Amino acid sequence: MRRSSAARELALTRPLILYVAVTLTCTGVLATACSGAETQDVLAGSGASSTSASSSSSGSSGASSSSGTTSSGTSGTSGTSGGTATCTEEEEPNDDEDEANTLAPSRCGTLSDREDREFLTFQLKPDTRSMSINFTGRVQLRVDVPGHDTTVLTPEKAEKVPFVIGADYLVEVRSLTDSNAPVKWRVELVEK
Repeated sequence: MRRSSAARELALTRPLILYVAVTLTCTGVLATACSGAETQDVLAGSGASSTSASSSSSGSSGASSSSGTTSSGTSGTSGTSGGTATCTEEEEPNDDEDEANTLAPSRCGTLSDREDREFLTFQLKPDTRSMSINFTGRVQLRVDVPGHDTTVLTPEKAEKVPFVIGADYLVEVRSLTDSNAPVKWRVELVEK
């Protein structure tokens, strides 16, 4: 018996739909940026792991006006980072805001215990249209940029990340574990 063209099309697209659903579930966090706003809405997935190898991402897109606020831009999507780029080891001391390491484009290190904090800083390039902050490890990132509320990113949730050209971003990396065991982390800034 011959299948109708609609039945054949459904049979061909069903594996693709399943693949996309599995991919979105397994990646942990999918960040979607909307244009035309100072901060971007981010969607958190349900598949985030609670191990030290979990990965997360948060993204924003837009174009900056001369005042440093977002005026327009293109949409973008960002997923989790598997650590494909090389990573520059953190340089101690970086346990204080004044000693923050430059995130260019990635840094990695180890939090010695749950009280340890590491600080990173960066500025978006003038021609950046979208950005994402990818990270791995059982850590929380607190992202501060002047004129905006603190943004909190964890493997389970990602808040809105401001997109501000020319501003000094400060990222605090802290452990999410209840033990004093060391926690490895990696943070990467992706600009497009």
